[in-house]
Amino acid sequence: MHRLLWVALLGSAAAVSYMARAEASAPDHQALPLPATVADWARGAQLFDGLGRYHRAVTTSSAAAQQYFDQGMRLLWAFNHDESTRSFAKAAQLDPSCAACFWGVALTVGPNYNYSATPELRAAVAWEALHEAQQNAARASAVEQALIGALAKRYPSAGPAASADAPATLGAYAAAMREVAARFAADLDVQTLCAEAEMTVNAWKLWTAAGRPASGTLEIEARLESVLQRDPGHPGANHYYVHVMEASPEPGKAVPSAERLRGLMPASGHLEHMPAHIFQRVGRYEDAAAANRRGVAADRAYFAATHAPDYYAMYFAHNYSFLAFSAAMEGRKAETLAAVQSVAQTVPVDMLLAMGDSGWNLTQQYAALVRFGLWDEMIALLPPDPRAPGLTAGYLFGRGVALAARGRIEEARGASGELERLAAAAPADAAAGFNTLHAVLEVARPVVAARIAASEGRGADAVRLLEDAVAAEDRLAYNEPSDWFFPARHLLGAQLLRSGHAARAEQVYRDDLRRNPANGWALEGLSTALRAQSRAPEAARAARELEVAWRHADVRLPGSAFWLAGADRSECACEQRASAERQPRRELLGAQHEARVH
Repeated sequence: MHRLLWVALLGSAAAVSYMARAEASAPDHQALPLPATVADWARGAQLFDGLGRYHRAVTTSSAAAQQYFDQGMRLLWAFNHDESTRSFAKAAQLDPSCAACFWGVALTVGPNYNYSATPELRAAVAWEALHEAQQNAARASAVEQALIGALAKRYPSAGPAASADAPATLGAYAAAMREVAARFAADLDVQTLCAEAEMTVNAWKLWTAAGRPASGTLEIEARLESVLQRDPGHPGANHYYVHVMEASPEPGKAVPSAERLRGLMPASGHLEHMPAHIFQRVGRYEDAAAANRRGVAADRAYFAATHAPDYYAMYFAHNYSFLAFSAAMEGRKAETLAAVQSVAQTVPVDMLLAMGDSGWNLTQQYAALVRFGLWDEMIALLPPDPRAPGLTAGYLFGRGVALAARGRIEEARGASGELERLAAAAPADAAAGFNTLHAVLEVARPVVAARIAASEGRGADAVRLLEDAVAAEDRLAYNEPSDWFFPARHLLGAQLLRSGHAARAEQVYRDDLRRNPANGWALEGLSTALRAQSRAPEAARAARELEVAWRHADVRLPGSAFWLAGADRSECACEQRASAERQPRRELLGAQHEARVH
């Protein structure tokens, strides 16, 4: 999955403590307090079905310890690091002489690609586990000794808790793992562990916005491709390869890995969800949505079976967030609205505030109403918690657009003014996903102003403002799903068509289709723009592509956006065709996913 900001911000003991309390109040599961010792981590460990058949023999005389070690590795590959830590700790409890078991604890309790922080309590467990691994290393195999030695570079002393996640320390660990990988070139697990160590050095910055690789990215890509050539079913290599390629100019190279991940570990919600990261990039929105539905179902079963420690609930919320984005791209209004409500119910705003987030990650609930032109529903909402500036910003964005769309211009100006004041007062480092709140508001603010201009008949001003919004969106750091819920180009194209600029609108839609292939919103706009230029054969081709892209939709499109129109509340043929297919999937997600905004 993408590195959740909600996870990456977990850097303080207070945040971790709050996480436990917040999860404990959730109806579906209870979180345990963060364990303070290796022995504490072993409590609650259990063996799960549905995690595949991966096996790595380690130096132990205990069959039960080997079984838990294997599960720890499976969960490591699947990014359920805390459950992995519990399994490794249980293995160490079953065989206190198993150096590799303690190595697993020290590895998984510390920083990773999705969670760069190492709070003091985690660091203490890592030091304890590494010490035990070193004490037992003489009885371990050569490769186990090498892995323990490399991991010691990540924990160079029992000093400050932050040392394990310092850039220099992460770099030293990656360098040490490259030496181990060179020494054990035939060991595919070592190669994959090395790739993850290298990825964590530039976590979520493996490619620039222009598609150029960061230092070391091409080497990571080649390393994982080498593993997959020798073992196409390796769970970790397939997972990590998806992450390496998702922000690249060639995400399609990871389609085989995405396909293989489905069902590889059906009980791992995160691994079931992971194909969406590639399917979304290549225009397979229904496949992306289906992956997230499977992820939600698997995580529900997981939380029903155990009391998860710490932060895994954020992965659960990520499935819903990604489902909302995918469903919206294919015109599934009902599913989108249900999914965004599930995000808000899974992650209370207090939890985000405790972790230092601005609340922007909960603003999909407002953006979805704007996406589908539900102006009255948006206007009817009460203001959110004023302690969360990002959440308030999303509310003001939605309210401003909705009021302008309803012709309530003075009220819309009021919302726009509040948004401007909030932007001016927000701290420079206020976070919004992988971006700053200021960066996403560079998109939101001109969109609100453009909608006011459009309602006042100032088409040229609206176009100029939307061009500013598109430029700001293009500057945003990569995230999947995007930190901006829907492409601003859909709004710009609609306004250009309204203003009589069909050729310019055509180019906007073609640009969007390069970024978001096969999306029905842009195809609708492209077809209209081509018809306006009397290019009937090309328009018909775009219309045929739209029919395929919109085959699961439950709304009619008035254009590339509900920019100058309200929601279509009538029954449409696409809804009738899709209803039989959608209903079982909604049932799969449970009662919470059946929530409705209106």
